[in-house]
Amino acid sequence: MVGLPQTELLPGHPVARARDADEAHEAVTRTYLPHRLEVLERGTDLDMRLNAVRVGAVTAGYLRYGGAVRLATVDAGNYHVNLPITGRCEQRCGSWEPVYAGPGRAAVFMPGHPADLRWGPGCAQLCLMIDRHALELELERQLGRPLGERPRFATAMDLDTPAARSWLEVLALLEREAGRPGGITQHPLAAVHLQGLVIAGLLLAQPNNYSDRLHAPAAPAPPRPLRRAVELIEDEPGRPWTSSTLAREVSLSVRALQEGFQRWFGVPPMTYLREVRLTRVHDELVAADPTVTTIGAIAARWGFLHAGRFSTAYRRKFGRLPSETWHGRHGGKETRV
Repeated sequence: MVGLPQTELLPGHPVARARDADEAHEAVTRTYLPHRLEVLERGTDLDMRLNAVRVGAVTAGYLRYGGAVRLATVDAGNYHVNLPITGRCEQRCGSWEPVYAGPGRAAVFMPGHPADLRWGPGCAQLCLMIDRHALELELERQLGRPLGERPRFATAMDLDTPAARSWLEVLALLEREAGRPGGITQHPLAAVHLQGLVIAGLLLAQPNNYSDRLHAPAAPAPPRPLRRAVELIEDEPGRPWTSSTLAREVSLSVRALQEGFQRWFGVPPMTYLREVRLTRVHDELVAADPTVTTIGAIAARWGFLHAGRFSTAYRRKFGRLPSETWHGRHGGKETRV
């Protein structure tokens, strides 16, 4: 298939091997997410191969088992796309209809839902994991506004459409550069750009609940005062903004500011500000030194003084509690999945 590697991903990179279900389970859990693994044919010896690389928020891996197996996962924390290279795999996300995936047809999995996969003995797949937060931030950048709801993709992906073929070429570039000594994935700025191409390509290639807006003709730019208000929020989200002070800064009435934000960005100005601040909190939770600060201190610095309301807003936006992000990045039990 155009764009997909036909051999084990990333020559020269370490390949995890397993001959039994316990070893295979441990390797895949460590790379992707916790699951149960069942060998479907008694007496069959597994010959599992896993070779994966992480580029920013994207993990790409070649995976085969060498036998018929069934995987049942916990609720995923991120987006996953499984692209069969050889063989076939029946794959189900949550309660959606199963996807009978093979070369030319991939399966897409959403966060917040378990997966059930029946992996054929001759099946090898390119397995992508895309950080949910990174995908939603890229979508916000594409739309130019905060999201109203979590992105939801169609679970079956036709890899023969023009948009999907272009996306496969991006994946081929990722594979080539990740396997090349001194390739562009070794340079942080280039890796971020490549990560963005992978995520944006998926958003544009695979039907989702934002497709109409992504493919609509570019909307005219908002009036200058509204653009200035957004710049002020993005540049100085820590200022004690109110609708009144923001309206005064950009020489609008409060009503004109509120109506303008609702029309152009789909949310009131203070909701826009809250979403920006939640993103800054998230970024600090990931980067902070837990020996010198706390979740509460970070939240308070961005204006979230009520712990319960903050946790609810954070979970709605990021799909997990602030404490889960904190412990997942600072030595807790949660693994990035």
